[in-house]
Amino acid sequence: MSAPRLLSALPMRPASSRASVAGRALLVVTLSLVAFGLLSVYSASSYVAQAQGLEDSHYLFQQVSRAGVGLVVLAAASVLNYRLYRRLAWPLLALTVLLLISLLLPGTEAIAPRINGARRWLDVGVTLQPSELAKISVVLWTAAIAVKKQDRLHSFRYGLLPILLVLGLVCLLVLLVPHFSATMMIAAAAATVLFTAGARIGHFAMLVAATLPVLWIQVMGSGYRLARVAAFMNPDSTAAAGGYQLKQSLMAVGSGGMFGVGFGRSNLKMSYLPEPQNDFIYSIIAEEWGFVGAAVVIVLFLAWALLGLRISRAAPDLYGRLVAVGITALVAFAAFGHIGVALGLFPTTGINLPFISAGGTNLILMLGMTGILLNISKGGRA
Repeated sequence: MSAPRLLSALPMRPASSRASVAGRALLVVTLSLVAFGLLSVYSASSYVAQAQGLEDSHYLFQQVSRAGVGLVVLAAASVLNYRLYRRLAWPLLALTVLLLISLLLPGTEAIAPRINGARRWLDVGVTLQPSELAKISVVLWTAAIAVKKQDRLHSFRYGLLPILLVLGLVCLLVLLVPHFSATMMIAAAAATVLFTAGARIGHFAMLVAATLPVLWIQVMGSGYRLARVAAFMNPDSTAAAGGYQLKQSLMAVGSGGMFGVGFGRSNLKMSYLPEPQNDFIYSIIAEEWGFVGAAVVIVLFLAWALLGLRISRAAPDLYGRLVAVGITALVAFAAFGHIGVALGLFPTTGINLPFISAGGTNLILMLGMTGILLNISKGGRA
């Protein structure tokens, strides 16, 4: 069945009691993830903080303050009519492009310092990661333009191609930052929105086929990306060139057993596993809470995704439906991408676990997107 027929099979209707229930359930799941994330950040970062001469609760207090800001953003987004974003889609996308360009311009090192070989953050009094902002701005813009051009999306030349050119520019800027994983998530979320709106899957198949050589060049032309792929294929033979992280992650997951070694008792967080509070926090969760705890986290994210899709289905208009499915895709791709890396299913890359990993921009963004979903579940009402 084509995407347009799928849409016709899911009739547009006002936000129902089922959508309202889904919204309340989504809020409960989100708050549960945030609360568990605070515990996980404290445990995973305590040794790192001590090694840096800081209090063991340093990163916890940082995360609590960020969560506080994020919850305020969630509350505001939940009462702001989501239809407003349709009118603001172009300005938000333009702002995102300007912020991304500012990371690449020479002479801007004072506000965009190079950290670990990349200039991903802007320091303008507050620290902002433009590639994170690009995720939501692309979803909001893609949904708006898909509604406007819905009757032409079946045409590659007159409907899909102009949209892809704009999306290609944003993805190129994010890739140049460089932020490879964010580029992939942005592209995947935008594709999900366009397919849901009625774009032909055959066009996406051709696009993927045309993009694969570009991705291959990106991997082969980057030493650290190539090392990570090689480590993924054979961690034992490339331990010094990227396999170390994967091996330590798998060791953490395996040592957790059924019920874990106990909260705060991880051994792998003690300088063995890099960035335990960020890129590999799921590995620490699996070590300390075991298979049971790790499975609960997966169940919570599955519930989050299913509730997001339910809200999308019950949205009162096409724009709400597309925004909801795009946000759900972003969170789901990030969550299961992070978990997949920790379990050795994907090459190592820096993906935060939504609502759980330490990080300001990502946590605030995820909570803000949840607020948008809550407003859609209420039909745009305050």
